[in-house]
Amino acid sequence: MGFWNDITPKCANCGKKYTEVALFKRKEGIFCLPCVRQLFIKFNEDPESNNWNELITPKTFDDYVGQEAIKKELRTMLDATSRHKIPVQHVLFSGSFGLGKTTIAKIFASNIGDSEIVNAIDIKSPDFPTAKSVVIDEIHTIQDEEWLLSIMDKTKQTILGATTTAGRLSGPLRSRFVSLVLQPYTDEEMKRIILGAAKNLKYECPSYLAESVAKRGKATARVGLFLFKRIYDRLALNNYKVTPKLLTEWFKEMNVDDDGLDNADRAYINGLSDKPVGLQNLSAVTGFDRITIEEAIEPYLLVKGFVKRTPRGRILGDRKVLPIWT
Repeated sequence: MGFWNDITPKCANCGKKYTEVALFKRKEGIFCLPCVRQLFIKFNEDPESNNWNELITPKTFDDYVGQEAIKKELRTMLDATSRHKIPVQHVLFSGSFGLGKTTIAKIFASNIGDSEIVNAIDIKSPDFPTAKSVVIDEIHTIQDEEWLLSIMDKTKQTILGATTTAGRLSGPLRSRFVSLVLQPYTDEEMKRIILGAAKNLKYECPSYLAESVAKRGKATARVGLFLFKRIYDRLALNNYKVTPKLLTEWFKEMNVDDDGLDNADRAYINGLSDKPVGLQNLSAVTGFDRITIEEAIEPYLLVKGFVKRTPRGRILGDRKVLPIWT
């Protein structure tokens, strides 16, 4: 973007000609300053340079909703380190998928100082980052623990691990971490998460919209934000206008019911009966692999009572799935 010199330039938005006021050239066209402010919020920032995750992901503890006990513990570590000057302890963030483990690890790392984020399956000992703090995502997939144990014991680096399955780490590796387990979100926290994302997008989100998405978000930040993205797509196509009735129609289009159950959930439940069904048979019937069933589909259905686990397999729970649209 830069100044555009022309004898009689015309704004691509309002159509006015400006002979004395400089216009700004963007790939979308040439715009006057008032229209730049209206359409692009900040003329020194290109919205298209940010993807969805960058736009909605919190960057500070204050913006990160929920997990209050964990945030308090992390702040205690940071404050103490600023006094005694001893490097921050290694921390392992665990919990179900989509709760924000990697996000809070990144925020913590940024507060420690020089940081880098890597995926465990991609790293090798000779190429390990030298940053002051290193976030290792999916740390349970690490190929060789021995060299990491040495780094954790002998360097001043702080290692921050994120995993959905802390039990897959060996005892020696797990014992070197302060273990912090993230918890599912309340409906109110989910609502605040949606409103926070909307604020980052400069969208004035109606309270009923945030509440509707929140209660269907399965107490999981990622699920709620993914659902909000689908609603936001429809908002964009409707000039950002919505009513409760229209919102209900959109959820119908997406086959997401009032409990947040979608086609995958219903396919899983339809594979069950009052007689126990083994995981292998469920996988064959539904087409979902074991990890998807155990880590992505089952947790919410178990908590909400749609499914029960028995020693012989899964059975239908006490809570019944209502017709998709009543």
